[in-house]
Amino acid sequence: MQKASRDERRAFIAIRLGSVLLPLVGAVIWGLLAWQGEVETTRRHATDNSALIGQYIERLIQTQSIVHSSVRVRADGRDDAFLRSREFHDFLRGIEAGTSTMLGIAVIDVDAGYVASSRMFPVSGQSEPRDYISAIAGGAEFFIDRVRLEPDGQDSFVIATPLQRPAGARKMMIVSAVESRIVADFLTGIAPGQGDAASIMRADGKLLIRNIPSDPMMLPPSAAIREAIKQSPAGSMVTVAASDRIKRLYAYRKLDGLPLYVNFGTPTATVFAAWTNRAMPVWGLLAIIGLFSALSAGRLRQRMAQRFALEIARRRVEAAEKLADERIHLMRETNHRVKNNLSLIVSLINMQMRGKAGIDGNELKTRIGAISRVHDLMYRAADGVHVDFSETLQEIAASPAIVPREKGISVICEAEPGIVLGPETTTPLALIAAELLTNAVKHAFRDRAAGTIRVSLNRTGETGVMEVSDDGVGLPDPPPRRSGAAIIDALVHQIGGEITRISGAGSTGAGVRMQVSFPLPVI
Repeated sequence: MQKASRDERRAFIAIRLGSVLLPLVGAVIWGLLAWQGEVETTRRHATDNSALIGQYIERLIQTQSIVHSSVRVRADGRDDAFLRSREFHDFLRGIEAGTSTMLGIAVIDVDAGYVASSRMFPVSGQSEPRDYISAIAGGAEFFIDRVRLEPDGQDSFVIATPLQRPAGARKMMIVSAVESRIVADFLTGIAPGQGDAASIMRADGKLLIRNIPSDPMMLPPSAAIREAIKQSPAGSMVTVAASDRIKRLYAYRKLDGLPLYVNFGTPTATVFAAWTNRAMPVWGLLAIIGLFSALSAGRLRQRMAQRFALEIARRRVEAAEKLADERIHLMRETNHRVKNNLSLIVSLINMQMRGKAGIDGNELKTRIGAISRVHDLMYRAADGVHVDFSETLQEIAASPAIVPREKGISVICEAEPGIVLGPETTTPLALIAAELLTNAVKHAFRDRAAGTIRVSLNRTGETGVMEVSDDGVGLPDPPPRRSGAAIIDALVHQIGGEITRISGAGSTGAGVRMQVSFPLPVI
């Protein structure tokens, strides 16, 4: 019962822990999956937006490339005088007028300065030193930069390409300008979120423009984006921006055939907030499930404890009822046994009274003592009924009331242990043993002061054999008929046994051996 209670208690502890741990483990697993999902969603969003930015910039540059191609076609085969003519100026002015976002078109001699312009005629003067002039002079086929135009300082994107001239002619370039505002507005529309970043970077590391108003800046070679583009022309990364020190998840890609990279980034704090909003409902549900499970486990334990208490009470009642029944049965058995033994004592007294010598008090006392000893052994037995008769026989053989020590008679008892008998056999057999020993003491050694009596008990199959033998004078021929012999015969008959008397069975040719065989009960 106690072990079952401990096992039940451990089971409830396991259930209660499980009701907390399982939702917790589920919350952790769901949190990891949700985080991975949110990061992947943000990465795809950044990749898609960088692709949109790239498409927009490619169309913008394609438009300028068409403008540059038109200028080349118009200038092909013409001399420098034509390029400085009003006709060419009007041509350039017409191209600009057809494009609302342009801030002008110019042809520049890399050494001598302005040759033609859509904004003024005639044009003259040397241009300020510009990176795009140096790049085209150095052999570049395309260059883009963000500069402030002369003389009004308008913020613009400048696209420069070489203008092929006849061999030996001066090296010239076509330069067109577009308002940087329209690019900034597009980037702002792509990245409207708080902290989102959209930008365009030149391959040499110059950050040309961002959705956040700022001047262009040259990123150091150690910048994460510059390290990343060395490994792959497109990809994603998590890094702290060199421009504003905000940690973001970026996606970047290189534009086909152009020395430009477009970037889009979302702050990791935004990713974390979105992840929290996504995971919180599930966490709340798991917390409710865990709380409900814990409360249910507690209530279940209370109910089981109540049932357990009721079961213990029921078993105690059953045990008490069973014990009461056993006591009633034992009382009846005891009363019945006492009745039988009293009847046996009465029979013994009657038999002595019918004899010539009358009642012998010592003999009667010995017989009643044997019955009392059997009762004492049965009282000490585990079930209060069955006894190991070997102990009974040894105590009878050692009793000074049966074999007085002053007579000098030694009794040797060899009883096989484990021969368990019930009261219906034990009492008669004990009286038989006491009677045989008493007869041997009284009659076997009439002419001697000492002698030996041997008592044995053995099992032969399903039959028990008790022997009492002496080395005394033996039985006379014919043997006298005494009351003790009649008592023994009656008791042997009562247990369903047989008695065999053998005279002269001792080693000296004298003595008596009494052998009582009786069926062993099935217990």
